[in-house]
Amino acid sequence: MNASSATNSRLTIFCGKGGVGKTSLSLAFALRHADQGEPVLLVTSHPLRELAVSVSLAGLKEQRPLAAANLFIVHIDPLDILANKVRQVVPELLANRVLASPIYGSLITIAPGIKEIAFLGRLHELAEKHSDDTNSREYKLIVWDAPATGHFLQTLKVSQNFEAYLSGPFALLGREVAEFFTEVSNLNLIPVTALEEMAVDETIELCEQLSRELQIIPSALICNMASPLLASSDAEFAKLREEVARAAADSPELKFILNHHAIERALLDKLRTSIGAQVQIVRRKASWNSDVELLTDIAGQLGGIAYT
Repeated sequence: MNASSATNSRLTIFCGKGGVGKTSLSLAFALRHADQGEPVLLVTSHPLRELAVSVSLAGLKEQRPLAAANLFIVHIDPLDILANKVRQVVPELLANRVLASPIYGSLITIAPGIKEIAFLGRLHELAEKHSDDTNSREYKLIVWDAPATGHFLQTLKVSQNFEAYLSGPFALLGREVAEFFTEVSNLNLIPVTALEEMAVDETIELCEQLSRELQIIPSALICNMASPLLASSDAEFAKLREEVARAAADSPELKFILNHHAIERALLDKLRTSIGAQVQIVRRKASWNSDVELLTDIAGQLGGIAYT
C-alpha cells in the first residue's frame, strides 16, 4: 500500500446476484459499525425513495441512537455528476442549452464507460475524504451496496481499462479512479449469495472473473438466508435425518425441509471447494417485528466480517 492509500477510507463492497439480500446486508454491516460510534457512509445503488420503500429504518433513532447518529446514506447518480461537470466548464446559459440538447442526452446514454467512470470518480472522492458535498467529513468506513453482477463487473472493468473509453478531461478522472480501484488494499470485496443453484453458480463465476480479469480476491463470502441447520456437522445432520425418518415417516413437510437443507449443505460444500475466501453464514430469521429488528439480528451475525 502506498502512502496516499494508507489514509483512505476502506471501501467495503457487497456484490452478487440480484435478489440475494445485498442491500439488507450492506445496511446491517453499516449499522453494526455505526453502533460502535464509527461514522459510516452507505452508498446505495437504489435511489433513496426506492430504498426507503424496500427497507424501513423507522425506529432506528429510538432503538439505536448511536448508530442513527453515525450512519449516513447516499445515492450517487452519474447523470447528475456529468451535468455538474458540464456546468463547471461551460457558461451557465450555454450549459443549460447543452444539457437540454437531445444530442447530449444520446451521447451520455450510449457512450461506453462515461457513466461508470462518473460514478466511480464520485465514490473515489468520498473514499479520499475531500469532497465538497460532504463537508470533508471523515468516514471510518464506506460501504457500497453494488448493483447486480453484470453491471458491477462492467463498472470495475471500466475502472481498469478507462483508456479504451475516455479521452480529454475524463481520461484524467479515469486515471485517478484506476489507481484507486487497482490498489487491492483499498477494497474489501464481499460477494453475497443464497444457497440456490443459480445463485451459487453465478457467485463462483463472479469470483473467477474477479480473479482472472481484475486480479481481485474476495475478502469473504456471505451465504445469506441460510438454514440454521447448517451449524450442525454432517454427522449430526445425518443422525437427525434418521431420527426424523423414523418418527415422522408420513410427514411430507418435514421431508421437504430436510431435503431442501441437504441441497443447501451440498451447495455450501461446492462454494467452499471453489472459492478460497472465508465463508460467513447468515441464518434466515422466521419472523420479525420491524426492519430495524431484522437488520440488528443480521448485524449480530456479521461479527466475523472485518474491514481492516
